[in-house]
Amino acid sequence: MVKHIKPAALLLCISLLSLHFVPAHAQEGFDNRKALYGLHLGFTENRVDIYHTQGGEAYALKEGNHSFYAPGTRISVIWDFRMGDHFRLRAMPGVSLIGRTWVPDNISIPTSPSVEYKVKNVCGELPIDVKWIPFRWGNRQLYLASGLSYSFDFTSFNKDLDEGTIQRLNTHDLRFICGIGYEFDTRFVRLGIELKADCFNILSPNTNGSHSNVFYFNNEPSFSIGFNIEV
Repeated sequence: MVKHIKPAALLLCISLLSLHFVPAHAQEGFDNRKALYGLHLGFTENRVDIYHTQGGEAYALKEGNHSFYAPGTRISVIWDFRMGDHFRLRAMPGVSLIGRTWVPDNISIPTSPSVEYKVKNVCGELPIDVKWIPFRWGNRQLYLASGLSYSFDFTSFNKDLDEGTIQRLNTHDLRFICGIGYEFDTRFVRLGIELKADCFNILSPNTNGSHSNVFYFNNEPSFSIGFNIEV
């Protein structure tokens, strides 16, 4: 995943860590606030499993390069509500963008004339999780998070049957999410970095129905590194 993160993301990470030693006289204020609001910027790696269609139904591809990882970007707003000394309820509605090309290789199934396929997704997301904060040192704290994430694929509205585009199987997606994060308070804002996994797909792929494209893909577990800023 690291190789897909742009230098700007690494620079942002270094900048956040450099603020680690900034005095935070208002730390108690952040802990005691009933609600915090902020922004999240994340960089994701999304596993994609390839399906081929036959007779209007989709079947998992078992040979050749039948799966790969596609990079993406996630932008969200944060609503963080206090539930006690060690728990906070968090909602992070936002948008996730995924893009990559895929070239069929060593596949016996007849393909369309296109030699490459575009994997493009724009998804609206609504993750809701609970943060557990077991450790706190002054203006710094470590937390674990788990919950559910619902997403809707806006590209499902696209009726363009361009054979160079692979459509996602699931218009609606519901997943279990978990992660670990580290936060520290500056004088005016709370900054954080977190690692997250979206896994255990609760909804099954929609492999039935009428599929006109040669190939489809199903978005499997994704992993991300993200940066938060809250006030």
